[in-house]
Amino acid sequence: MTHTLRPFHPTDQPAVFELIMAGLGQRFDDLKPEYNPDLYDIQASYINQGATVLVVEHQGAIIGCGALVKENRSDTVARIVRVSVRTDHQGKGLGRRISEQLLAVARERKFTTVLVETNSGWTSALRLYRSLGFTETHRVQSEDFDFIEVHMELSL
Repeated sequence: MTHTLRPFHPTDQPAVFELIMAGLGQRFDDLKPEYNPDLYDIQASYINQGATVLVVEHQGAIIGCGALVKENRSDTVARIVRVSVRTDHQGKGLGRRISEQLLAVARERKFTTVLVETNSGWTSALRLYRSLGFTETHRVQSEDFDFIEVHMELSL
């Protein structure tokens, strides 16, 4: 199977929105789009803010995505966010490929630390980030939702 990893283009907006919302729907019972206002305009929320957003395309369909954003406008600390892979393509290494490319971008942009946050129930995400060298820094009980946030970091 040929998968093309490429930068986000504004025409990808509807597909990326649906992809991320479907991924969140796998994890959360009470999924409301208003909980994720950044997804309504990827260009404004991410690209225009200096983020790198990547998509994976397969046979004309967007099947994966992820973003690297500056952490609090830092020039040294970045965060990987919104990594998602379509259900029927999970388990094929695409989340790893996206994350590895985002880490390569972080190195190119001279970030020294990359952060990621997931939750304790997302074992596949925890396994992926640990295998990429991230270490857990702390856990926080979500005040709004019934899960425990797991915060991780990687020194580059």
